[in-house]
Amino acid sequence: MNVVTVARSVAAVMSLIMAGYLAVDGAHRPANMFLWPDVAVAVFLAAAAALPRRFAHAGLIFAFGWSAGVITVSIFSYVVRGAFAWPNLALVLVSVLMAALLTRSLAPDRPGRSLRTSVPN
Repeated sequence: MNVVTVARSVAAVMSLIMAGYLAVDGAHRPANMFLWPDVAVAVFLAAAAALPRRFAHAGLIFAFGWSAGVITVSIFSYVVRGAFAWPNLALVLVSVLMAALLTRSLAPDRPGRSLRTSVPN
């Protein structure tokens, strides 16, 4: 299994987790300042998981980066109130790990990859 396939699966699962949270936990109340960022997390992850292979790396890196940012802010909103959201930390760590693995898979110094330019030597 390659990195993009794993990332697609992780993005789909995280999207379902976020959608479930929004639907079940009452997070959809208008006073929730994270409502639209959380909706964006779910939509971006689902959309990135469904992108064609040509666009998958960029879309997944963006979606996991967005997710890590939004959920990190959410964690610190709990910290300010004297609590901590361990499940949110797990989502952030998974997001950062997946973005890092996707980025690493694009590195030109990996075996079997070469950096090609259109400029002749």
